[in-house]
Amino acid sequence: MYKQEAEESSHFVHKLGLYRLQCCLLMNGLVHEASEEATMNAMNDELPRIQEQVYYGHIQSHTDILEKFLSENSYKRYNPSITGKNAEKKFVSLFASYHQDSFIFNDMKYLQSPGTTDDAKPVTHLLAIDLSSKVGTKLLYEAILYLMDGSDRARVGLLLYVHTGGSSPILLLKDIFDRTISSFSYKEKVLVFLHGLLKFYDAQPLPASSVADDWTRTMMEKVYTLAAETALPVDDYKAWFKSFSADTVLKGMDKLSDFLFGQLGLVFGSNAVITNGRVFIMNEGKSFLANDLGLLESMEYDLRTKYIFEIIEEVEFASVDPDDLTNQFYSDIAMLISSSMSVRERTSERAHFEILHAEHSAIKLNNANSSIHIDAVIDPLSPTGQKLAPLLRILWKQIQPSMRIVLNPISSLADLPLKNFYRFVLPSMDDFSSTDHSVHGPKAFFANMPLSKTLTMNIDVPEPWLVESVIAIHDLDNILLENLGDVRTLQAVFELEALLLTGHCMEKDRDPPRGLQFILGTKQRPHLVDTLVMANLGYWQMKVSPGVWYLQLAPGRSADLYELPPKLIAIDSLRGKLMHIEVQKKKGKEHEDLLNAADDYHFQEKTDNKGWNKNLLKWASSLITGDASSKSKADKTTDRKDARQGETINIFSVASGHLYVSI
Repeated sequence: MYKQEAEESSHFVHKLGLYRLQCCLLMNGLVHEASEEATMNAMNDELPRIQEQVYYGHIQSHTDILEKFLSENSYKRYNPSITGKNAEKKFVSLFASYHQDSFIFNDMKYLQSPGTTDDAKPVTHLLAIDLSSKVGTKLLYEAILYLMDGSDRARVGLLLYVHTGGSSPILLLKDIFDRTISSFSYKEKVLVFLHGLLKFYDAQPLPASSVADDWTRTMMEKVYTLAAETALPVDDYKAWFKSFSADTVLKGMDKLSDFLFGQLGLVFGSNAVITNGRVFIMNEGKSFLANDLGLLESMEYDLRTKYIFEIIEEVEFASVDPDDLTNQFYSDIAMLISSSMSVRERTSERAHFEILHAEHSAIKLNNANSSIHIDAVIDPLSPTGQKLAPLLRILWKQIQPSMRIVLNPISSLADLPLKNFYRFVLPSMDDFSSTDHSVHGPKAFFANMPLSKTLTMNIDVPEPWLVESVIAIHDLDNILLENLGDVRTLQAVFELEALLLTGHCMEKDRDPPRGLQFILGTKQRPHLVDTLVMANLGYWQMKVSPGVWYLQLAPGRSADLYELPPKLIAIDSLRGKLMHIEVQKKKGKEHEDLLNAADDYHFQEKTDNKGWNKNLLKWASSLITGDASSKSKADKTTDRKDARQGETINIFSVASGHLYVSI
């Protein structure tokens, strides 16, 4: 009894995919480490979720919480290489080679679960299998079991190959599989035939060349028996055995090899699963079971293919012959579009707004002809909402999307959250004069501003921009509109002076080279601007304009001690540029310092000593001659006359080049 329970428990753990973990904690379907700290953290994370569901009435006293959470968002198996956030994901597009004459899928037949051969499949598993490896035959076996268990949303395409010079039994197995799938993939018991054949093949050791004929006869008899049991035509298999040629099979793999190792970039001898463009490489020692294929099907369908397939089903293919609109046509379209979209860059953050019910707090702008829909949730009294509102207005004006804006303000306010007036400025065709060649430039206009409040005019620009006011009659830091008098409008013009070229400079196995000097310019004028490397992370920055520039070490001590070939830098956008530069010292200069602090100290010491000696001689001379006091008074009087009168002005500069003055 206990043995049976232990076996059932082991089978359950293996089916869930938890056998890879020696010990773990399952809490409401989530997998955690089996430790006291992990348990407490899991409970702290789970309780707020339950409390929120109770607050909104989604969980009642009779609700089965575990069943509710598992039914909303869960998978039947745990495999972090498929579902994990940190799982390595590789995608390939199959669309580029679709129109080629040698496209491998043009004549390809797919295996499907019994009873579903007439249905279109949104998910396609392509299995690249090396039949000469144990990993490959195991993957093939699991794929057949996966279809035998039943799947109404997926089909499997087999891309079978062997190493060059494979033995005759392996090539014979490949030929039987290819011919069977090509001719009888629609048969109800074709999976039973392939399963029995592969099971027989795995149980038989590969024969030596001297007894290969006996092994082939045994294989033929097994094929005939399985064909008779599964209602497949035995005569066809007899004809295939007579026409079998190992050289013909090897020659036929050339097109397949070009697709797998040329277009898809797989390594020769590897085994892989390609699901709608997502590639999984089967490594030695790591199994990929039938349940893993089911997990991959569910995840890819829920996250990517479901929405694509729904759109494809609604499309009217007017230019396609109605006889060609088969289930394979729709399945191929879903596979090709999914694989093409999978290679596009996308963020990991996604939000689903279907759950929002905002009949009384949403602004809806419907456009039935638009292919773009925008959902925006905005706190209208927040700085972010203040910036987002004009962007949505511009999008609506330019591309006419279908849009829903849900207002989500804070329920209670202790203070007014917005303390500024904001306008978004974007260049448009209205900036160009219709009468001449002048350009007015984008502008922002503020109306109905408070007169008695002290205002400050600032601009919010990208970090690499250096912008300053070029026309401003009034002090823009202290604006009091009631002091303008009859002039009711205050105007200011800002100009983009330069962009910032920033970077970090490092020296291998050393601290950043503090004080290293860079110059930037052209070939004719190499020194237009310069900068110094700072000690903090080796940071440096320069003012630049769009164009092509040369960055190099400045002549002098920097170029004498360090090596750095001139670098060509293209400023081709208004985003600036961030560079990482690594320098190294010249041979024989490894122990020399760029900034010699000792020399500065000795120079200051000599200067101080010289001044002290000079003052001592002065004092001795005046003591002897007796005119020390009179000369001292005369010197003080002269100093007062020559000295400037007034307050001291302090001027300092920051790395951006701006000068600041304080009194």
